[in-house]
Amino acid sequence: MKKKISAIITGIFLALIFLSLTPQEIDQMIKKADKLEDEGKYEESNKILFEVLKADPNNEYAYWMIARNYYNIGELLPQEKEKEKLDYYIKCEQWARKGAEKNPDVAENYFYIAVGMSQQALVKGIAKSLALADDIEKMYLKTLEMHPTYRTETDSTEANTHFALCQFYRKVPESRLMKLFFGTRGDLDKAVEHCRRAVELFPSRIDYVKEMGVVLICRGNRRHNQKDIEEGKKWLKKAMELPAKTDIDRIDQRDAKKVLNDPSLACGYSRVKQEEVTEVKKQ
Repeated sequence: MKKKISAIITGIFLALIFLSLTPQEIDQMIKKADKLEDEGKYEESNKILFEVLKADPNNEYAYWMIARNYYNIGELLPQEKEKEKLDYYIKCEQWARKGAEKNPDVAENYFYIAVGMSQQALVKGIAKSLALADDIEKMYLKTLEMHPTYRTETDSTEANTHFALCQFYRKVPESRLMKLFFGTRGDLDKAVEHCRRAVELFPSRIDYVKEMGVVLICRGNRRHNQKDIEEGKKWLKKAMELPAKTDIDRIDQRDAKKVLNDPSLACGYSRVKQEEVTEVKKQ
């Protein structure tokens, strides 16, 4: 009984501490969580963010940063763990939507809603998720229209959105029927354009550089353009040579080598799973 009472008192004491955090202390916690995310310590980052929300339930950063961590955790899981990956992508979308409800003027919330939705679509299969494409595209474009301001030395929402749109326009079928029935379509020229913008902003990001190579090889394969294919291979080689900082970087370098060895994989490539592009085209 005494232990229970002691635990209750301890819980109340800790709650009071968190409720009495100053804005400066909360700001330091957000910065610490952001640093941990950059180091690939996603669970540790989320622990801090959950404590931030106890003290400040309307915090404009915590919701989308939690969503970002869940996305990253999902990306680290091997492709065969589809259910677990799907659960984390669902959490990503859910937390971003909570953030949008609390802070509708924060662009990052809409970005991670789109990220969560798009990754769920990849797990389930693009051919089975085409109805989501229009909403996903609108969320990404809305993010850019809102002129997101989050930026660090190695990351920014603007660059991430260009990177995401590059993947979106590469993976979604380009057919006119796609536009007619689902409101949007793939576009390899747009994909290349968005990817070039991402690597201009952060030329040392392995994921951006890898995607630049993938999309150029995809366009080269589709249009029988050897110049695109050769440029794409150079980008993939560069991705393999850049210093890896996180486990996701190492996954991207492994995948860059995989596509370099078999360029036919480019159009259907993703970290989640290799998409059967021929099947998608038939839909």
